[in-house]
Order: sequence, then C-alpha cells, then structure tokens
Amino acid sequence: MTKKVFYILWIPFLLAIAGCFGTEEGEPELMPERVVAYALYPNDVAANDSAASYVANGMQLLVHPKVSYSLSFEKDTAFVEYPTLQLFRLGSKIDDNKVKAKFVRAIKPREEKGRLVYDFRCEENAQNVWVSTLVLDGEYYKGTTRRPILEANGPYSDTLSLNLIVTGRVDFYEDGMDVNRFAKLLLENFRKYYTSIVIDTLYVRYAHEHPTLGSKYSADVHWIAGRSSEDFFVRELGGWPEPKLKTALDIVLVHRIEIDWVLGYSLMYSGNLYGGYGSTVVIGAYNKTTSGEAGLTSKSMVSTAIHETGHFLGLRHTTSTGADFNVDGDFSNFEDGFTDTPYCEGLLNSPGLLKKHGRTVTDFELPLAHISYASTETMFDVTKCPDSRNMMFPAVNDDGMDGFSAQQLAHVRKNLMVFPH
Repeated sequence: MTKKVFYILWIPFLLAIAGCFGTEEGEPELMPERVVAYALYPNDVAANDSAASYVANGMQLLVHPKVSYSLSFEKDTAFVEYPTLQLFRLGSKIDDNKVKAKFVRAIKPREEKGRLVYDFRCEENAQNVWVSTLVLDGEYYKGTTRRPILEANGPYSDTLSLNLIVTGRVDFYEDGMDVNRFAKLLLENFRKYYTSIVIDTLYVRYAHEHPTLGSKYSADVHWIAGRSSEDFFVRELGGWPEPKLKTALDIVLVHRIEIDWVLGYSLMYSGNLYGGYGSTVVIGAYNKTTSGEAGLTSKSMVSTAIHETGHFLGLRHTTSTGADFNVDGDFSNFEDGFTDTPYCEGLLNSPGLLKKHGRTVTDFELPLAHISYASTETMFDVTKCPDSRNMMFPAVNDDGMDGFSAQQLAHVRKNLMVFPH
C-alpha cells in the first residue's frame, strides 16, 4: 500500500478584498489596538485558543454579503455585566502596526447555554474582513472569551459546478488516460464523496482557448506553476468568462508545481467563486522531486483535487502536521474540532510528518497558501491512525479513502451556502 503525505500550509485571512461598503451605526468607544495574525472563519469549530485571546481588542472575522452571523464564546462567570461587541471594517493599509479600520456597528449580547452570543448580518457587497473589540465600562473587556465560534448561515445555493482548466500541455502518467477520461473520473468521485451538496456539471476548458488570455498559454508547452509565470495560482484564469462557468469552482490542471513534492494547493476558507484572488484550486499531473519529477496516478490527482476543495470550503486536517502549526501559529488546533473525526496522537509526534520538505510558502509570497506536499519519509505507520481513511487526513491512501464524516459534510454544505455563487 502506497501512502502520500499531504503537508498543508495556511495562514489567517489578512487584508482580504477591500473596497466593500456597509452601514455604519453610531460612534465607536474603542478602536482595535492592532492587527493580529489570527482570524475566525465561518462555522469553524477548532479550538482557536490564540484567536480567543484577541476577541476583545483586534480579532479578525471573515464575512460575506447577505449572510447572518453569530459570534459567541463561553461566558466568564466572574463578570456580572456583559461587554458590547464593536465591529470594524479592516482597511487595506497598515502603518506602523496601527489599524486602519472603519466602524460598522455595536451589538449587545444574549446569553444562551452558558455562552454570550452576538447576532449580526453582513451587508457588504463582497467578502471582506471585519475586526472585533469588546468594550465594558469604556475599557477593553478583561474577561475570558474561550471557544469562540463565528456561526454563519447564508442564502446561497448548495449546488456547485466544476470547471477543469487544462493549462498548457498535460501528459498523463497512466497509459490511456486523457483529459476527457480524467474529467469523467473527477466528476464521478466528486459526486461520490461530496454527498451533502449537489455537484452539478463539470466543464472542461483549455487555457490556450481563453477568450482574452489565450495567447499567453501555449497548448504545446508544459505549464509549471511557480516558474512559467509569477501567477502561482494561475488566478487570472479563475472566473471563466462564460455565464454558466463564472461561479464554478476552477480546478487548474498544470504539468507540475515548482516546489518539491507539492501535489496541489488552495486557499483555506477561500469561498471565492467569482474569479481573481483565491478562486482557484491548482493540481499537477507530476510532482517535482529532488532528482527530477515523478508522474502521479489519476487516483492521486483526483484525491488531491477533492482534498484541496475540502480546504477551499473550510475543512481542516483531521490531524494537524508541523506545516499546519508553522503557519497557523495556534498549537491548540491540533485537530479539526469535529466529534466524529478522531485525531492521531502518534501522527502528531511523528518526526517525519513534522519536518519540512522543500521551500516554505513565504518563498513564493503566497498569502493564505494551502499547499499539499507529498512525502514517504514518515517514521510513523499512518495506517495505525483512527482517521487514516478520512479524506481530510494528511496522508492520502492510494488504495482508496472512506470519504468525509457526517459533520464534515454538513460543514461543507453550510459553508457553500455562505459563499456567494
């Protein structure tokens, strides 16, 4: 049995799409103190201990238009009075570590099952980042804010189409495999595993046939993400300019990726189905090795696409790796927070999975990059892990995966309905 280990890198959603507008209400009492490198994401149930420490003076919240939110945390019984939640729209510039933010509104809480709950609705015209403060008696709230959750309920469809964008010349490793057969296999498996949502249509488009950008992409030359252009995500191909494809999930297929052992990547909790920043999932037909390159089976390619789409829609690893900790910065998030996905304690202690391979995300200046590394250098037998056959386990089993848990599938559906499309 062959195992390929995915190392996934991601960092919080700092400075997202700017230029959004909401409705301001009243005047703020206290502005956020500074920008912190932690954020809360829609419906994320991971521990987020580091994020919890900053809810009162500068926590980031990823929000989407027309979505209803509830920010909640455990009530601190040492405080009789409840703090007011203030929300600010994060600006696009930061000078001397000072926040450029505009006041949005102030909210009083309700108490529910030992938690303080703040309800609000986002009236932006695109996804954005808001920043929180908690104020009590004219000062930043000094109580605890344990187990914060940003619950989100959106009005959008639970149906998703896929757009496989073949970029440059792609030579499949397997004899007899071609684009049409691969596309059929991709669609079959997306429908097999993503049972909580409707996978409608899979389109196939070719970069060299793009209506306006086609001349930049030769059909006869291997496209290597990270080397063929500075556009590592090939994001300019996202949001394909046809009405039915505009909000499809763009899966960009390239020859390979210019980082050792990288099979694919996406942005964590991206939710951007309109093209541009964060709108693509990138996968390769080959991976770069220390001695050249190695071809991937179609099954591995499909697993990579499904795995990365899970991250795109807000799923974490069932068990974190060193690479996750390296960019998350929150060591409390050693698992995804779901009760029906066990984590692997042995994996957390494995030196093979905790070590780094190749370059880091910062070498390519990829904010939010969520990268899949492949490796067989683990010192731990991952087949012993109770979550080893889950699709979001960091080691993909070439012999097949059991798929997603019920809570993971519910999470995917809820988040898809939060992301405008």
